[in-house]
Amino acid sequence: MSDAAPNLIASGLSGVLQALPTQKALLARRIVGAGRTPTPPEFDRRGMRLSANEEAVLQQWLDAGLVTKVVQESRSKDGTVKLLIALQDGKKVETVAMTVGACCVSSQVGCAVGCRFCASGLFGVERHLTPDEIVEQVVHARRVMPIDRIVYMGMGEPSHNLDNVMTAVARIRDEVLISPRRQTFSTVGGVKPLERMRTFAARPCLALSLHSANEATRRELLPRAHKDPIPDIVAAADAYARDVGTPLQVEWTLLAGINDSDQDIDELCTVLQGVRGFVNFIVYNTVEGLPFTAPSRERIIAMARAVKARGILATVRDSSGPDAQAACGQLRLRDRVVGA
Repeated sequence: MSDAAPNLIASGLSGVLQALPTQKALLARRIVGAGRTPTPPEFDRRGMRLSANEEAVLQQWLDAGLVTKVVQESRSKDGTVKLLIALQDGKKVETVAMTVGACCVSSQVGCAVGCRFCASGLFGVERHLTPDEIVEQVVHARRVMPIDRIVYMGMGEPSHNLDNVMTAVARIRDEVLISPRRQTFSTVGGVKPLERMRTFAARPCLALSLHSANEATRRELLPRAHKDPIPDIVAAADAYARDVGTPLQVEWTLLAGINDSDQDIDELCTVLQGVRGFVNFIVYNTVEGLPFTAPSRERIIAMARAVKARGILATVRDSSGPDAQAACGQLRLRDRVVGA
C-alpha cells in the first residue's frame, strides 16, 4: 500500500476501491451496505487485518462519506419511512423504506414517461442517477429498518437508465447481499430494452407497468412510453421473465372510469393468454392536482375475481405510506409546484 494511497480516496461506496485491496474494499462496502460503520476489529475477525496505512485509508473514506445524504424523513402511520435524499449537485430524489422489508428506490431525477396519474413525471426528467446514487438509497434505508428486498419503482423509468440500474442490481447483490431474485425492475416496457436486459449477468425480476391493454388508452395514460404494440411488449416481457425463471408481474393502476370496465378486463386477459405471470392491481393513490380517483372497493375486488376466473392470478396492492405521500405514484420532485 503506497503512502500516497489516501489521496486517491473518493466519496461514495465505490471510492474505497481506489485505495484498499479488493477483498478488504468489498468487505468495507458490505459492512456499509448493511447499514453499519466498518471498524478494524471486523476485518480482524475475517482474517483481513488492516495495516496502519489501510486503517488511515478506511477512516479517510468514512470521513469522505457517501455521495448522497438524507435531508428529511417522513413517517407514515403504518411505519413506512420516506427519505428525501440530496445528491452532490443539489438535486433530490425520494426513497421509501417499508415495514415489509422492501426499499423502493429511484433511478432518475424526475421521469420522462409522464404517466398521467403519477407525480414523478410532472416536471419531466433532469438526469440519470449513477450506480452509487442508486445503491446508497438502500444503505440509507437499512439505517432506518431491516431491508431484504428492492423494488425499482421510485422516481424515474429504469429502462431509460438501463446500464446504471443494471450495474446497481449487480452491486446490490455483491455489496448489500440482496439477490437479483429479490430485486424487481418496474418498467413501462419496450421491446428493445427488454431484449437488452436479457444480456446482463445479474438480472432482477420484472414488473411490467401496463395499466391498459387498449392501445389508445395506454398511449393517453403513458404519453411518452415506447410505442411498440402492446402484444409485442408483453411477449418481450414474458420472454425475459422466462429467461430469469420468475413470473412476470403485470402492474395495473386502477383509475375509476378509465381502466376498470368489463372491456378492460377482457382486453387484459386476452393479451395475457399464455403469459407466465400474474396481475397486480394497484389502488390509485391521490396526487394533488390530478383528476383521478380509485374505483370502489367492491369494483376492485370484482375485477380481481373476474381475472382469476379467466385462469390468471390477480392480487390487489394497497400501497404503504399514503399519508406521508410515500405510496405508489406519489414520489416527486418536492421543490417544484404544479402550475407554477
